[in-house]
Amino acid sequence: MPNFPSASPTNTLRGRGLLLAGLAYAALYGWFSWPLGREWSTAFVGNPHSDANQYIWNVWNFQRQAAAGHNPFYTPLLLYPQGTSLWLHTYTPVLGVLNLALHQEFWAVNLGLLLSFVLSGVGAARLAGRWVRQPLLCGLVGFAFAFSPFKLAHWPEHYHVLLTATVPFYIMAFLDGLTFEPGRWVPRVRSRQQVAWAIFLLLITLLSDYYTLAGLLWFSAGYAAWWAWRLGAISWRRWQPWAALVAIFVLGHFISRGLALVGLDDKAGVWWGGDLAGYVVPPNGSRWLATPATRALWQSPRFHNPASTENVSFLGYLLPLLALGLAVAAWRRPAAAPRPPAETRPFWFLLALFVLLTMPELRWQGKDLLRMPTSIVHFVPFINNIRCPVRYVMLASLLLPLAASIGLDGWLRRWPAAGRWVVAGALLLGVLVEFQPTAYPLIRAADVPTAYRVVAASASPVVFPIPLGLLDGYRQVGHMDAQELFYQTVHGKALRGGYLSRVPAATFAAFAHEPVLRTLLLAQEHPDSLALRPAPTPAEVRAFRQRYPAAIFVVYPAQKGQPAHQLLQRWLLPAGYVEQVVPDYVGDYVVLKPGK
Repeated sequence: MPNFPSASPTNTLRGRGLLLAGLAYAALYGWFSWPLGREWSTAFVGNPHSDANQYIWNVWNFQRQAAAGHNPFYTPLLLYPQGTSLWLHTYTPVLGVLNLALHQEFWAVNLGLLLSFVLSGVGAARLAGRWVRQPLLCGLVGFAFAFSPFKLAHWPEHYHVLLTATVPFYIMAFLDGLTFEPGRWVPRVRSRQQVAWAIFLLLITLLSDYYTLAGLLWFSAGYAAWWAWRLGAISWRRWQPWAALVAIFVLGHFISRGLALVGLDDKAGVWWGGDLAGYVVPPNGSRWLATPATRALWQSPRFHNPASTENVSFLGYLLPLLALGLAVAAWRRPAAAPRPPAETRPFWFLLALFVLLTMPELRWQGKDLLRMPTSIVHFVPFINNIRCPVRYVMLASLLLPLAASIGLDGWLRRWPAAGRWVVAGALLLGVLVEFQPTAYPLIRAADVPTAYRVVAASASPVVFPIPLGLLDGYRQVGHMDAQELFYQTVHGKALRGGYLSRVPAATFAAFAHEPVLRTLLLAQEHPDSLALRPAPTPAEVRAFRQRYPAAIFVVYPAQKGQPAHQLLQRWLLPAGYVEQVVPDYVGDYVVLKPGK
């Protein structure tokens, strides 16, 4: 017999409530991103040189390839002349599909993120409305998930982790479609339609962000495990469960250390793990909570990766304190504590699971204390490609307000209506203050250097920016600025290098061993070592020009007159190239292009 009934046919938030919530979340999007609203078609949120540049390129390349009748998961414009597949790239194809209709990359990115924030909030609020009867608490869950500090910190850099709209809708479909029973792993199918809907949402999530997809799979497995292992029947007032828990953690520590000692590769997933300080120290972008002291801490070498958003796992102070208060109240007065709905009972366990997933190593300000049992998954091939586990905090940012609001709502039902509204309103206002970010920087179309307007007007098929390089998530050769992807959407010329999520080692080797490119890389990175390496022969220089006919070179102001620029002058000017100095607000660029 199923252990919980179907969801209630009524929901606290229906038509009007969901509309109001959606309008509120849209207004918050506009407020937090201002002045983006008045530059919608010419700007996007992003730090200069950051990964935000690649998402504009993603939607531009997707639409460009599809419009030409070519495979949109391929580009001929990076790693020229062979091009490259984009299946292993952080490509956000859901935004690319949106650009098929809009044909304007700024609109596609900005509207796509707006829809994701609004739908994430509305979905989470409706999910809470299944069990929470106080509307403001439902709105709180939606806000806390859609605008969590984790997402707000990543907004100027990593758009794919902002594409969370499927998460609450998947959880609703998962719960509506399946029924779980204690002691059984395999659930009963309650609604094939909802199961199909859940699978479709997983597919959309796959095309949005694989970290979010992994989070939903962990949610599903963890939810099933809670029922299969009968975790809800454990009495934590006895010593035996605590002893078993200590044994699991000790055993997990030694197993994980042993796997590392025998040489299994964790792809740096343990190193990239979170830090307890990330949960208690507000991020740099917090408008009201960040202080000079917290900013100094984020910048300090106490973190493995100082100043990185990958350290941000802050969940606020009010919601964790509320959860602690609910736990204390339930412990001291178990008979009086409201019993949560059956299908929500695994939520606290799942919250703990996702917190542990963010920290494969228990760490405090960079000091490693204990390997968590969850660290073992980083030694499992394929799964260990999830190398930034802090991003699992995204699911915690939904489960914490959801579980806490369900618990608080149970207590508040005994209060007068006015008291329920006051408490819920005060909590919502407090969390809004806690989460509010500082103003975001914008990257604008006007920021593209004038030199690239010159490049766009040329007939050259390929451009070499100096400095040049190739970069992926694991390694780098030379210097590749993510801004080059944004600039490419203006000039439309191919790049020999590129910035992709995954690049084969053989591609790096080929890039670094072309004689002319190898010398240019050495000149821009270690010019003092040029005399130690043989210069390219005249035949090798001719072969380079034949391989990249009519190539155009853009020398950045910092490289003007430097060894790399001097080498290009020596190789190209005798072959008929001409130089054009292009002034810009950051200095003079030099464009070397074939003469007429």
